[in-house]
Amino acid sequence: MLSERIAAFVRAPEAAGEGAFEGLVREAFALHWAESPPVRRLADAAGVTPESLGDWRQVPMVPALAFKTQRLGIGEAREVFHSSGTTGAGPSVHHHPYPELYRAVIDATFPGACLGGVGGLSRPPMLSLVPSREEAPRSSLAFMIDHVLRRWGGEGSRVAAAGRGLRAGEARGFLAARQRDRRPAVVLGTAFSLVQLLEALERLGLAFRLPAGSVVFETGGYQGRSRELPRAELEAAMGRRLGVAPTAIVREYGMTELTSHFYARASAAGPTAGPGPFLAPPWVRFRILDPATLEESAGAAPGLLAIFDLANVGSALHVLTEDLAVADGGGFRLAGRAAGAELRGCSLLSEEMAG
Repeated sequence: MLSERIAAFVRAPEAAGEGAFEGLVREAFALHWAESPPVRRLADAAGVTPESLGDWRQVPMVPALAFKTQRLGIGEAREVFHSSGTTGAGPSVHHHPYPELYRAVIDATFPGACLGGVGGLSRPPMLSLVPSREEAPRSSLAFMIDHVLRRWGGEGSRVAAAGRGLRAGEARGFLAARQRDRRPAVVLGTAFSLVQLLEALERLGLAFRLPAGSVVFETGGYQGRSRELPRAELEAAMGRRLGVAPTAIVREYGMTELTSHFYARASAAGPTAGPGPFLAPPWVRFRILDPATLEESAGAAPGLLAIFDLANVGSALHVLTEDLAVADGGGFRLAGRAAGAELRGCSLLSEEMAG
């Protein structure tokens, strides 16, 4: 089964041999060309067939906008994820037929980014500021964190989220326990939930010092629900209230419409170095595109971020996001959200898909 072969590549890309990625790309595109009418319409419009496909760049891009209006999926969905729908156009809906492939992606990327890889943290206690799957069954982030807690969380792990709120007592108890037992810990949250925690500690006049080796996993944004903190202020507040340096903060970039994740960590050179770029795992590629032409941009100006995710074989392989980014070495840095004229190309692609 193709999804199982992709999962094997995800688990051990270095063992797959030369040309394995390209071969899987061709198989995956052929599957979508045959079984996904929206992708077939885009491919026909571009004159691309499985036989003529050159490389992953020629796989038709599916705009993230399309997940709001069309059902994209190969086979029966075993999970259905919804975005928060904060843009006013309703939520994106990702019909996902391969949850085991999703879990394989998490296991292949999260430990290396957040647990130090081999020789790093071994099943540390984790504090989640993300609602549980029971509370948020349609959240892809809740799916991810639930798996992380079950697979990688150690004794003493807790969930300190209730709906969109924070169970401050649970969080304080966890932080106090780690300060006492000196066990390195992982705190998992969105930028919004981390600000909630930091503000709660500030109101109470509390400050903790997490043990050396502890990590803060930060994902998502504020979604208009909280006072936004500039990056330097957020890192400074984590230093004051949690006792962690900027180098201990791991940023994650993911989307409801994707299966894979990108991670970024501050340079070991020190706090003044700032966070590093988001880096792609071996089964993922990305491009920065000129918003007007959707051609690959060679300049330093921000462009639309397009992501080819082989693990997204169950829905859309090549996704044109609504995020602006700039290339940085082998990775990228986010530069805000696209709006208005910048989304014109996404809208045109969505219309082509609809037929």
